Amino acid sequence: MSDSSPQALQGLRILDFSHVYQGPVGTQLLADYGADVIKVERPGSGDWSRAWGPFTKDVSLPFANLNRNKRSLAIDMKAEDGKAMVRKLIEKSDVVVHNFRKGVMEKLGFSYEDMVKLNPSIIYAWSSGWGDEGPYADSGRGGHDMMARAEGGWFIHYDETKPPIPGGVSIDYPAGLNLMIGILMALYQREKTGMGQMVSTDLLSVAFHAHAWEGATELNADKIDRGAAVGGTEAAINKAFATADGFIEISPVFSDNALRDLSVAMGIGDLSLDPRFATEALQVENSNELNALIAATLKDRTTEEWMMQLEAGGVFCARVRSFTESIDDPQIAANKMVVAMDHPRAGELKMLGTPMRLHGTPPSLRLPPPDLGEQSCDIATELGYSPEEIQQLVASGVISEGGDGKARSRRADSSPK
Repeated sequence: MSDSSPQALQGLRILDFSHVYQGPVGTQLLADYGADVIKVERPGSGDWSRAWGPFTKDVSLPFANLNRNKRSLAIDMKAEDGKAMVRKLIEKSDVVVHNFRKGVMEKLGFSYEDMVKLNPSIIYAWSSGWGDEGPYADSGRGGHDMMARAEGGWFIHYDETKPPIPGGVSIDYPAGLNLMIGILMALYQREKTGMGQMVSTDLLSVAFHAHAWEGATELNADKIDRGAAVGGTEAAINKAFATADGFIEISPVFSDNALRDLSVAMGIGDLSLDPRFATEALQVENSNELNALIAATLKDRTTEEWMMQLEAGGVFCARVRSFTESIDDPQIAANKMVVAMDHPRAGELKMLGTPMRLHGTPPSLRLPPPDLGEQSCDIATELGYSPEEIQQLVASGVISEGGDGKARSRRADSSPK
């Protein structure tokens, strides 16, 4: 990542009220591509994730990873002078983002209708737990990743003798990505019409939509008159097996006879000729026996040995790794998915890279994660407040400064690691 390349979103100002994970992950990616993201926070405490850690030199590592390239404004939005400053920012911003419960922004006097009066071209984007309206949203029910996974069908019974456990990734992550996509679509539409609009998504809807492959089958189960043409072998065979030194994932796909390909590559003959496994339906019916045969053979060699042998036979497979183990993957390095930037207190911080790549306007690391209110005075100056007015706002607690108490803008040395 470089801080000297042209920026795809340079000139775009985002007023970001979001906190923790769901909103910040999307705005962080927009900031990586040059958007000026002003993170609006509560004086004294700020984003909850600042206090959650783990920490290095009092810097929350999760907060740091989700809030690089942003500027922090610590402001009391309940104070009239604070509201006045926020209104000035709305007039000069392109996008407003938040992930509060329904009604929170409205009570503060910053509903979509309020903002449109100040700036008709504003994109008002919010992501909630449950949606814009409906029983959960209207009751003010709190939302959370695990709740959305539970209600949205992502708790899985791996063992019927035990309670279900959550599957999939945190729904906060794809919800943040969906909100970002919605923002970019709304900005494109605004280029044609000059008008802004409201953009929204929610954890439950994203969790539900993540069933995109099997969802159509479940929704139309009473209409199915012919079973799936492929996939029986994939359904029959376990997702992972123990090897001599770890685990291997096997994907028996993209073949007219996946079991033949796998068993021949393993050197145990063509198991699809065995009467017990002659069809995909029989493979599913006799999956316990089939998996026992495969498992017994795979234990004899290391994961790397099996990787070489199976891939040579055209079988899709992968190493089963922890995140810690995946960090050293050469492909992760090639994709620049681990980057580093300097922090004035914590020193060099390693962070996750940017997963989408614009080759003409690449992402950059410009600012390390801000201290709470670090750019409050800078932002007030940009809005036209005089030094005396800013001093009064600080003295009255309407805005607060971060770090060493001096308004400052920092740039970070950055390099992929």
